[in-house]
Amino acid sequence: MSDPLGLVLSKLGVIHKSRDSYSAACPAHDDNKPSLSVSVGRDQPVVLHCHAGCSPDEILRALDLTWADLSNDQADSEWTPHGPAIDVYDYRDENGTLLFQVLRTADKQFPQRRPDSTAKSGWSWKLGDTRRVLYRLRRVIDAVSAGEVIYVVEGEKDVHSLEAIGKVATCNPGGAGKWRPEYSEFLRDAHVKVIADADEPGRKHARNVAASLKPVAATVTVCEPPKHKDITEHLRSGGTLDDLEVTSQADDVPELAMDVHDLLAGSDEYDWLVPDLLERGDRLVITGFEGFGKSTLIRQFAVRIAAGIHPFEGTLIDGSKRVLYVDCENGIAHSRRKFRPLVQSVANVGHPVPKGQLRVVFRPEGLHLVGADDRAWLLERVTAYRPDLLIIGPFYRLHRSNPNDESAARDVVAALDAARAVNGCALIVEAHAGHGDQIDRSVRPRGSSLLLGWPEFGYGLKPIPGETGDDHSPLAFVSWRGDRDDRKFPRRIQRGPYLTWVSA
Repeated sequence: MSDPLGLVLSKLGVIHKSRDSYSAACPAHDDNKPSLSVSVGRDQPVVLHCHAGCSPDEILRALDLTWADLSNDQADSEWTPHGPAIDVYDYRDENGTLLFQVLRTADKQFPQRRPDSTAKSGWSWKLGDTRRVLYRLRRVIDAVSAGEVIYVVEGEKDVHSLEAIGKVATCNPGGAGKWRPEYSEFLRDAHVKVIADADEPGRKHARNVAASLKPVAATVTVCEPPKHKDITEHLRSGGTLDDLEVTSQADDVPELAMDVHDLLAGSDEYDWLVPDLLERGDRLVITGFEGFGKSTLIRQFAVRIAAGIHPFEGTLIDGSKRVLYVDCENGIAHSRRKFRPLVQSVANVGHPVPKGQLRVVFRPEGLHLVGADDRAWLLERVTAYRPDLLIIGPFYRLHRSNPNDESAARDVVAALDAARAVNGCALIVEAHAGHGDQIDRSVRPRGSSLLLGWPEFGYGLKPIPGETGDDHSPLAFVSWRGDRDDRKFPRRIQRGPYLTWVSA
């Protein structure tokens, strides 16, 4: 049973309440401001008024509703302390006995009640020590026995969305952050897919669920919708389960030591991303003085490699590569202005960046890869996008400890190495050079000395004594770390077309 007003509100996005009415973006037209007014009617179930002129019938069609859907008697809706319920979810034990109910209101309150024969209404709104179980428990138990995949989601609405396409799904009562260890036992030996809501509370909840399940379940995979907040919105928009992005997957293959003869039986060939310059698995740290184009150079690596072009020479390499660029310093508007000419430059030579090959993630507040949450955040994105090249930085924005803290730096490089190992990708890290004289100072990275020995390659941009110092003067591209292999990095670079960098 559901009240008409609640049914309409549940179909809308962001809702604003004002006295006895609600406002929201009108679904019947491209609405950039809340122009739809919704209220309880006297002569009809709900009054729908669009200030832009859309008719009530057009609004209902956009919501996939009819007037018949809204004609239920409001007196039949369930009362809760937070207003009428638009949905009621039964939580039953293994034998089908009702333990408690979760009720959903139009403004997304979720009061809970249990049967109570001593109460006049037959219900108590305090669960007390009532046993908590998974939603749809009996179906889950039967599906585990049958070897079916079980989907764990954040809420009951999502369970019903998956059941509508023939899947077995469950959730815990109370939503994100309320998973209990005893719930995992119901999923012992099960094949489980945890679908995270695409926000920080949802992802953290999914991680906790997965961590609790991994010791008991047969397999555990965490995934999330690529463009929508939850699985319900994803499915309503025409998405499928195959479209979900996997962000974590348990590796059931044990790691065994390799015999030396098996090692030598492999190929000595390089697995190049950029021939003679960057191999899969390489770690390159790029430093430079402030204001000399270091960030532009690093963006150039991202754009050109994603387009299948050598970052310095402009020649074609063996196909475009998947690049994930994690910017922990700049905002979206600033980066848009910096990326635009670089992306245009490769399009102008007939090799544009293919759609989906370069993903950019902004974390201007920085990351704290010393902490478990941000390490998991990074691994989720690398697992989802499977890049050939991960670019991230600057290094000092990857933790919130003292820049010279060796322990923090050690945790950061461990997190970066773990991300690199997911897909065997190459890694480019931006770092700042130390302070000092603009000409003679070192380009070695500022902060922990750990960075001096960690990467395979370390290069820095610095001015050349005696040059004019204008925008087209060549700069030295100096190695500050002994290369671990022979590579053809240029020793001097200068500005080329579209303010790109080319070998000088």
